[in-house]
Amino acid sequence: MVWVIERQWAGRRFGVALDARSEREALAELALWERNPDGYRTRRQAAADDAPVRIDEEVLAGLMAHLTEKGRSRDYRRDVRNYLAAWADALGGRDLRKVQLRELRRHLTEWETARKSRIIALKTLTAWFREEDRLKPAEDPTLELRVPPSVAEKGRRTKGYPMKLVERFYAAIKSQAVRDVLCLRAKTGMHDSEIGRIASGAGELLEVKDPCGVWGTVSFRHKNGRVHVVSLDAQGFAAAQRLQARKSSPRRNTVRESIGYAAARLRKAVQDDEVMPINPGELRHCFATWSAECGQVVKPTSGGVPVEMVAAVMGHLSTRTTKLFYEGVQVPPMIVFPLRLEHPDDPGSVNVESRQVA
Repeated sequence: MVWVIERQWAGRRFGVALDARSEREALAELALWERNPDGYRTRRQAAADDAPVRIDEEVLAGLMAHLTEKGRSRDYRRDVRNYLAAWADALGGRDLRKVQLRELRRHLTEWETARKSRIIALKTLTAWFREEDRLKPAEDPTLELRVPPSVAEKGRRTKGYPMKLVERFYAAIKSQAVRDVLCLRAKTGMHDSEIGRIASGAGELLEVKDPCGVWGTVSFRHKNGRVHVVSLDAQGFAAAQRLQARKSSPRRNTVRESIGYAAARLRKAVQDDEVMPINPGELRHCFATWSAECGQVVKPTSGGVPVEMVAAVMGHLSTRTTKLFYEGVQVPPMIVFPLRLEHPDDPGSVNVESRQVA
């Protein structure tokens, strides 16, 4: 038998299933409910509230499942798990509700590296706890823990590499999957996580074959929910096809190892010990630099009007509304520059399911 409180109170209807085992216990719970309907908790709920909120294997498994559902990449999940495991050791299994902000800051000073990433990992966990109603905002010690801004030096240093150097590395890398990743990163400026989402099937490939050079587009959803569409040339579209057929992009360590082996081969070929591996993350900076220095914009021959004009015709007061709902459905312009990524083993495009624009 299940005892249920069904009452109309202050214009609201309540229906609460009790944990009572007898009528007497149910009446006692009813009395407690009547004292504070909004604050009433059943025995099971009260027991859950008293359970410690700590970082353990069960919690990490639940968070990893949550991040997978959110579309976060395998490498991102691995990094978050590793940083949280370090936090678990530092906190000694303590209830997070009893941890104070100054303790978190003290632990951060004890780590010599990755301070920003450690903070982000911990705040990712506590945000999930709050979403699951396992941690109240007033109990969360990380709310006032600020993520440090990017190091100023990053904005002053020279970013990216010369085109010729990237071309040499591409030609020296043996792995087709690694070459495909480098191709997309260099020609579009994509993040590694974005390429990972495309490869996993979360990105939709659309064949265009426009005379302007746009061979196709790939669309994927950002973590903020916005759909992003990128136009690709024939080589980039073929690379995206192969990665999607592969169902995953190579791990970051695999990419670095392949580049390291390529650097060794280049050092031997040119007799230059100063040839160092390139950093794949710098290819986003390369794309921005090359675009500014020698890039050209190509647009689909079907034309199109600026989003400001679309907003005006539709009566939108701001282009923000137009972009939010309609910008992701078009074939965007593409930036091209004289980058020649060539390798004798590069195959043509593979046959995967795609839609062709009429």
